[in-house]
Amino acid sequence: MTELSCPFCPFSDPNPYALAEHVETIHPETDEPSFVPRSFLQDDRLEREDCKDTANAWNAPSQDYIECECGEAVPLSEFGDHVQLHSAESADMAVDTAEIILPSRPKQHSQHSHNPKHHHTVKDWVTLLLGPNASPSRTKVNATNHKNVKRLGRAELGPYAHEERMPSWLHKQLEHGARVSVINQISQDGQLVRMEVVANESRGILPVLAQLCEQDTMLSKVYLCHPGVQHVFKMAKEGGFCGYRNIQMMISFIQAAQSPGYEFFPGRVPSILDLQELIECAWDRGINTAGKVETGGIKGTRKYIGTPEAQTLFISLNIGYDWSLRICIPIADAIHSCEASAFNDVKNPPVFKQVYREVERYFASYTVASAEKVCRTSAPPIYFQHQGHSLTIVGLEMRKSGSRNLLVFDPSFKPSPGIQRLIGSEFRAVAPEKLLKAYRRGDNYLGKHSSFEILKYGTAI
Repeated sequence: MTELSCPFCPFSDPNPYALAEHVETIHPETDEPSFVPRSFLQDDRLEREDCKDTANAWNAPSQDYIECECGEAVPLSEFGDHVQLHSAESADMAVDTAEIILPSRPKQHSQHSHNPKHHHTVKDWVTLLLGPNASPSRTKVNATNHKNVKRLGRAELGPYAHEERMPSWLHKQLEHGARVSVINQISQDGQLVRMEVVANESRGILPVLAQLCEQDTMLSKVYLCHPGVQHVFKMAKEGGFCGYRNIQMMISFIQAAQSPGYEFFPGRVPSILDLQELIECAWDRGINTAGKVETGGIKGTRKYIGTPEAQTLFISLNIGYDWSLRICIPIADAIHSCEASAFNDVKNPPVFKQVYREVERYFASYTVASAEKVCRTSAPPIYFQHQGHSLTIVGLEMRKSGSRNLLVFDPSFKPSPGIQRLIGSEFRAVAPEKLLKAYRRGDNYLGKHSSFEILKYGTAI
């Protein structure tokens, strides 16, 4: 069937009714986003004259970025990949390609216990320190000499690099957080427990990926991280907060694995606004103060963050944060390490193969020699950065052909309905590769970039 193209963006669909719905929903005649409450819009109109870049919130931000229908400003060079991933995100193939054999028993890490308030009684945080191989492409984390530090621009901070504050409707949306519902679930010990479900957080996906990888006959070896890591993805129209969402995924490991310091993350993961405050607090305490010079400050803005800000946050976790007092308080001993590595050796191309090797070494260090095709490890996920975007590496595939794929949780995309229907079940998939597509990043994707950075949550020191 012939694909019908949208006249306003690269979207296409063979179904004319689907295309009509797309145009009416995504490209309406009114400029007001339909998802924003009117009270938010009225408040925002009062701020538009005072807020730099506010006009860009309603239109494509610039010629080098294009605003996707999902609300994210995407570099033109990557827009094709972005649209393809949206197709995988919306695919509902569970009925046609997978047969549910037996519901799995509920996992204790699958949802949070009910805690209606988003409240972090943080008096201490797990300590994460840089390893010896840290070499971020930007200013070194501990640098204090700002003489040669320059303010970064759009290439590093995104289309809102010079924004002083985000639109009020977006700030309120982040402040309110995603929709939360409470369900009753039977725990492993047979008790009825009220569980909290957050709309932009999905748990139980890694066990699904494990089964799909087992059933993909083209794979020879697969490594997967700790099964309790949750996929945290953006809310509707929030834009490019991928760095924060990936930090949340790493924190979800600390919670799920009950890693040292997990008791200081009760309930939900810290919000984007919470993380901005933590990073600013770290700068104020003298940690990577050059970062504040480079960004001009990030609190309350849509500026992109990258590996240096993630490092800053993790290093600062030897400073507790009391959310009730909004102050930082020191703690004593280092508990964990966080190793940062950069890959930009263009003399030894392709650079992405260096990433493959490092990720394989990392996951292999959490396993013993085994003939198992899929190695389900207890390893933490990996924070992964390339130009303009960051993801969370949750595994590595090795194919019989010799090629490899990173398995990632991409905060720009939610799990497909096909994946969601398989959570908590044992199943047999007819075409597992179709359901795995959204999680794979291989040579074609990675080959478009010449430098990468990773942060690995380490072992106790």
